[in-house]
Amino acid sequence: MNRPVYIAALGHCSALGSDTGTALAALRAGTRPSTRHRLLDRDWPCYRLPFDDPDWLTRARRAVRHVGQALMPALPTADACRSALFVASSSLQIGAIEEDARKLGTISLPTDAAAFSAQLAQWLGIGGTPWTFSTTCTSALAALDAAATQIRHGHLEHAVVLGIELANDTTLAGFAGLGLLADTPEGAGLVLGEAVAGVVLSAQPGTGWQLAACRLGVDSHSPTGPSPDGRIIAQVIHAALDDARLTAAEIDLLKPHGGGLSATADAEANALDAVFGTQDPPQREYKSGIGHTLGASGLAELTLLLADLAQAGAQPRHILLDLIGFGGSIGALVISADTAAHSSLHTRELDVQPDACPASHATQLELDSKTLSARARALHGAPLRRAGALTEACLVGVADILQDRPPTRSTAVLFASRSGPRHAFTTVLADLCLRGEDPMPFDFLATQAALAALPMQKMWPDIDYVCHLPITGDEVIHLQRMMQLATAWLREGRHDRVLCGIVEPGDDRHRAQWHCFEH
Repeated sequence: MNRPVYIAALGHCSALGSDTGTALAALRAGTRPSTRHRLLDRDWPCYRLPFDDPDWLTRARRAVRHVGQALMPALPTADACRSALFVASSSLQIGAIEEDARKLGTISLPTDAAAFSAQLAQWLGIGGTPWTFSTTCTSALAALDAAATQIRHGHLEHAVVLGIELANDTTLAGFAGLGLLADTPEGAGLVLGEAVAGVVLSAQPGTGWQLAACRLGVDSHSPTGPSPDGRIIAQVIHAALDDARLTAAEIDLLKPHGGGLSATADAEANALDAVFGTQDPPQREYKSGIGHTLGASGLAELTLLLADLAQAGAQPRHILLDLIGFGGSIGALVISADTAAHSSLHTRELDVQPDACPASHATQLELDSKTLSARARALHGAPLRRAGALTEACLVGVADILQDRPPTRSTAVLFASRSGPRHAFTTVLADLCLRGEDPMPFDFLATQAALAALPMQKMWPDIDYVCHLPITGDEVIHLQRMMQLATAWLREGRHDRVLCGIVEPGDDRHRAQWHCFEH
């Protein structure tokens, strides 16, 4: 099955306003609603939601319900509580955990890394276990892609995709420690922003737009930026254009990543030159109005763009959105008008029966910390600086599952974890909230899972996509979901091999199970 996937509704809440109408009015007026956030005796510019609630969870619930008011009416009444929720964030509920740590003088982490996603589902009135994606700044595109895959293959009729990124000191301190933040809203560097934004994806037409293609990749050049030549960015864009059966000349509007970092800007410029030559399409950017909203940025900027075009009466045929994330994550999204003579996604035809299952094999490991670190170092040839047990278990598990297997044209890695980068997370919270000290920059939440991708791609260059899915609820459900995505991608010809892992670092013993699916 290969059904078109449509955008049925959109909702937006950012520093510009709590809904699309308010946000667009502020955008038209040229409003730049930046504020200052004080952290460790220094003020940083940021873009905050227009709410005065002092309690972190109260602000979060208020923003989510504003967005929900725009999204939920698009769902058929009978399906509203049964629709799947796909959540994208690089920080989830870390702000609330920081708040509690300062009040109570102790750190209390939830058992499930993605427990907050279940809270979001409850606020929206959506049943079932939500999906959660945390791939730094491309998180929202990863969530969109997974939701669209489920609809395209007939597993869902509707899906709510929500990006959420709210203020927290952990992320701010991490970027500050890396020297990546701007001192002023107009200065060079990142200016972080809060946003909650979402769309309803459907098998039925809605707002006049369909999701034509979404591609994601990984560039292992550096933890903080892509290769200056932009080669991987260009490859991901070309793959998205090929999926949509479009040429670069058919793109009428471009929403570049932007963001204010020179290294990213140079790489993106080189990539766009490689894709478009000297004929770049018209561009629109929104980070100057809402800040860099990290894991929510794909949805925050997409919803603002589509609302902006609707109010202006503009109707480009095909739009490309480019995103570049920390830890080497890359994403490209193509949106097409419903009237375009293109199906939602045209994939390479394969000699695979619709109900055929790909070949698979599995491996399991359970190792103590000393043995795990030794095996990871032996594989990597050197100590894995800044890497915790999560990265080590990924590296060792992938080595086991790929032992003696030849490289492919394209291998994807999906890994899920309930505990996630727990040790690093506890360390940075103690530094910030209990001792009032600068944490080590690579310990903050967005980096640990992303860092796992870098040594994997360096060791196995055919790995071109790595995605982290924090867990809440039943592990079996999450493994089944990853297997479902793996099967769909193999049938589409997107990848030749997909690795699915459940990785659980512990205090001293660490376990993982890995499955390999391939033709």
